Amino acid sequence: MADNGKDGEIDTSAAEAFEKYLVPTIFGPWSEAMIDHVRTEENHRLLDVGCGSGAAARYAAQIVGTGGSVSAIDFNAGMIAHARTLDPDRRVDWQQGDVTDMPYNDGAFDIVAGNQLLQFLPDKEKGLSEMKRVLVDKGRLALTVYCAPHRNPAHAAVATSLEKHGVDAKGVVHPFSFGDPVMLGDLLQDAGFKDVSVVRKQMDSYFPSAENFIECLAAGGPSSRHALEQLDADGLKSLKAEVTETLAEFVDPKKGLRVITAANMALARA
Repeated sequence: MADNGKDGEIDTSAAEAFEKYLVPTIFGPWSEAMIDHVRTEENHRLLDVGCGSGAAARYAAQIVGTGGSVSAIDFNAGMIAHARTLDPDRRVDWQQGDVTDMPYNDGAFDIVAGNQLLQFLPDKEKGLSEMKRVLVDKGRLALTVYCAPHRNPAHAAVATSLEKHGVDAKGVVHPFSFGDPVMLGDLLQDAGFKDVSVVRKQMDSYFPSAENFIECLAAGGPSSRHALEQLDADGLKSLKAEVTETLAEFVDPKKGLRVITAANMALARA
């Protein structure tokens, strides 16, 4: 989806909200875990696919140093435009483009990494083929893909409440729609990757309250904000109350709401 404002200007407001509300709490820590899991080192050439506002790419740039390189690609023009503003030293080569048809030479990278991308690709096989093409022989691939909704209870609670209010919750649940680790591993093997491993990891993030968590999703959630926008003020107030009650057991008096995110982290070689 292109984020174009008036006069052809790129609208970065959604990307800014994503970076402000969800990168520090959820996407940033997952991105760093992925980059560490794939054993990124100095002098590596790394590509961040589906980079969003660039959390993984910026973190990787700190590791590879001046002897390495980091490139990043995302279909969303607003995400790329905002990512550039967060990289004043131009340590990353940012590209707006399609992961299934990337503007890179064969064997251009030692590592390809993608945090929460694969489940959104309509043609997963073509996307993986492109990732394999741009990797050097025996280059490494790392992908994180959320587990099923029941392993991500805060998001599941929001989806359930939306459905009670007659709102299609697809925007909230779709990120968790490819949560079978066996299917993920088989897909990578079928794409020609070797030494495939898939491990489940869990992270805890804390938000001041369930209401704040919902407000962060409504402001910065790339998928969920459109679903939440369907509610009027009374509907949103009711949803917040329902989710607060559902998630009461996850509230820490000192830390706030514990938001569990669980994902399958896949590692493979080209």
